[in-house]
Amino acid sequence: MNRPLRLLIALMLAGGAVALLVALISYAPAQVAGASPSGVNLLGGLGAHLAHGLIGIFGIAAFLPPVVLVAMAGVVASGVPWDTAARRLTGSVLLMLVAPALVHLLPLWRWSDRLQQHWDQQQLAGLGGALGYYLCGPVANPADPTYVGGLLVRQVDTGVAALILTAAAIGCLALIDLGLVGLMRRAWRAFVDYQPAASAPEPNRRLTPAFADVPAAPKARTTTSIKEITRRLVESESIPADAEDLVARIRERRLAIERGESGEADVPVAAVTTAAPTPVVARPDTDPPIDEAMPGGAPSALSEPTPPPVAVAAAPAPKKKAAPRRPEIGSSYHLPPVDLLEEVPGRRATESELEKVQTGKTIEEVFSHFAISVKVVAARRGPVITMYEIQLLDNSMRVNKVEGFEKDLSLKLGTEGIRIVAPLPNKKTIGIEVPNKVKEAVVMRDLVEQIDAASMTLPLILGRDVVGNPMVGDLAKMPHLLVAGATGTGKSVCMNAMICSVLLFRGPDEVKFIMVDPKMVELAGYEDIPHLLTPPITDMTKAHAALEWACRTMDERYFALRLVGVRDIKAYNDLGEEEIRTRLAKKGKSLDDLPGMQVRLPYIVVLVDEYADLMMVNKEVEKSIIRLCQKSRAAGIHVILTTQRPSADVVTGLIKSNLPARICFRVADKNNSRVVLDAGGAENLLGRGDMLFLPPGMNSLVRGQGVWVKDKEIEAIIEHAKSQGEPQYDESIVSAGAVSMVGGGGSGEAKTSEWLQDRQFHEAVQSMYRYNRTGADFFRRKLNVGYNKATAFVEMLEDLAFLGPQKGTAAREILKSWDDWIELLKANGLTWEEDDELYHNPVEIRS
Repeated sequence: MNRPLRLLIALMLAGGAVALLVALISYAPAQVAGASPSGVNLLGGLGAHLAHGLIGIFGIAAFLPPVVLVAMAGVVASGVPWDTAARRLTGSVLLMLVAPALVHLLPLWRWSDRLQQHWDQQQLAGLGGALGYYLCGPVANPADPTYVGGLLVRQVDTGVAALILTAAAIGCLALIDLGLVGLMRRAWRAFVDYQPAASAPEPNRRLTPAFADVPAAPKARTTTSIKEITRRLVESESIPADAEDLVARIRERRLAIERGESGEADVPVAAVTTAAPTPVVARPDTDPPIDEAMPGGAPSALSEPTPPPVAVAAAPAPKKKAAPRRPEIGSSYHLPPVDLLEEVPGRRATESELEKVQTGKTIEEVFSHFAISVKVVAARRGPVITMYEIQLLDNSMRVNKVEGFEKDLSLKLGTEGIRIVAPLPNKKTIGIEVPNKVKEAVVMRDLVEQIDAASMTLPLILGRDVVGNPMVGDLAKMPHLLVAGATGTGKSVCMNAMICSVLLFRGPDEVKFIMVDPKMVELAGYEDIPHLLTPPITDMTKAHAALEWACRTMDERYFALRLVGVRDIKAYNDLGEEEIRTRLAKKGKSLDDLPGMQVRLPYIVVLVDEYADLMMVNKEVEKSIIRLCQKSRAAGIHVILTTQRPSADVVTGLIKSNLPARICFRVADKNNSRVVLDAGGAENLLGRGDMLFLPPGMNSLVRGQGVWVKDKEIEAIIEHAKSQGEPQYDESIVSAGAVSMVGGGGSGEAKTSEWLQDRQFHEAVQSMYRYNRTGADFFRRKLNVGYNKATAFVEMLEDLAFLGPQKGTAAREILKSWDDWIELLKANGLTWEEDDELYHNPVEIRS
């Protein structure tokens, strides 16, 4: 119903109420019996008859119908949801019907003899009208009323009085929109949770042998009864595996207590804990359960609410036992202890129930102003954001009409950073993310103790989502990650958190890093940790050489995987040295024939701090990065790119298509958000760690608060890693390929060997024989390289006697055949495989 129509109906109802009120005020009994009634009542004969009928039916409660009409007018004009309007209307009508009965039962204070003389007993019985008389019946003894403390008490049936008072109470609850079901639920919860403040009984000594395997709790720790622990375990729906035996004994003991075998005993609460919540990244399409229902209405059945795990540990909470951090592989490297991280802040920040109710009502009012009827069915608080779930009351309403109200909600709620998720994944509700007034820090230690890192290959701790569940990703499954955000929004903190995650859970025999740091200071602190293959690279010329080395290493690993008959690096590492040598022997090969290969291959993480700076120095690095992202997953090489300038010329379409996992912090405008996430929303984030995460293979964004790692925590982790051993740098990573960037350097055999190790030089030779053409312009167009490098290709081919000299404007002559090129590779110690994709030439070469 649109606003003008609502106002018109409200005006008509208010006019009717005013007319009835005027007729009642100007009513006198003589108006109906007299000769000319129209001359006395202000509304004439019609008004006199209306007033006479209302007073005859309702008695002195006849003034309630105008009040009900005014209330209906206000409800219609305010545009409240239809279910709320119907509830309030029902309450008003119910009160209007029972009001005559209440008047009939009304005891009057004995003010004075004059008042008693004015109202004789017959008139007093008629105050409730005909409706009150038929509902309550006649007075038992009208001539002899009983006074108690100055009050006139009517002798009426007690059951009738109880029914009338109950109906009046229900009408009041419905009128003020206070849910009876919610009241009963809260009253029952308060009754169940109530425990007398008496000292705990002495524990039953007979329980000691049965619970000998349970660690004893400190004496200062509070205890909870068996019934209470059982109730909480049942409500939590999450029992850890190591507590099954304890729970079985608890249930047996409870049955014994119910049979009266012994008194109730106490069990230390510290012996029972609940499982940690599942990380959201493992199933990004699964929305967390509703843990806090909005008062005034039960949660919607359409949302299928599930109670979350309930922590039953008493205060002070015992320290959590850290989960297994990685499978043992016989390495002498000791992982950093969790004690290097700071403790979790003592108490979690919360908001009062009244604030949540007020925010929910404001949300409903904002939508009602635009003729959209919604109802807030749940509110779930996270560290920085509270998620309010709303349900459309009009099933014919389109969901896209709800989108776009962020600014209106921000204006009414007086905050920024509001985001609408329409609809929530796997639910029939719409989510509205509202920032909390009191924010909570997300620290590393709390997450380290909750997650199960042993089930992940390269765990990355990202933070917590809007309802407080851990956000953890496995880089091996992503398999590459793009992080974007403006300066000061938390991008560098996120990068350090990801590095520290790997250092906390994986040793240098399992993962290696190549760090590119154009800023020269962001990653300088990680120098000399044993996980590095090379010191942090600050020279962009060497950065391109490192990317070229990663591409060559990828090809070498794929060649080794093919020889041993496996598909990925995990299967290769699971074979073991004996099995690898056996399979290589069947192919007539050995480990000595595979330079650089090991029995156990570590994962390699290529981390580029500022990708835009690298692109500005040399745009050809994009081709190497794209090739790595396309093929390196099975080879165990993963790429993490970060940028603070997420424009279309930096984050190109090929980069986005090959980096499926993306994190975006606050950006300048919607265009930058669309470049990174293919959707808007990042421009409205709060900053300081507020982020949107796009899991791989998913279309829905996950909002969360990034984990905060302090500088002294990072320094402690780095110092521990350095104390375990020194790094083994590979100088060939940054030296090989440097010549290919500048097109010079060295002479004679060294220069030839360096050029032959350049992958793009091989591609140039292939293109030359495939199309029987050459020249700098040809190489630029086919290989997408710069003019200097294309010219260097031509000059090197001329030095190797594969091309003739320049003769005016004519094309250079190709002097040697493809077979001569193969012989040159073999002479320089490079193997040639007919099936190798790198050297495959499908076109027949003319001699």
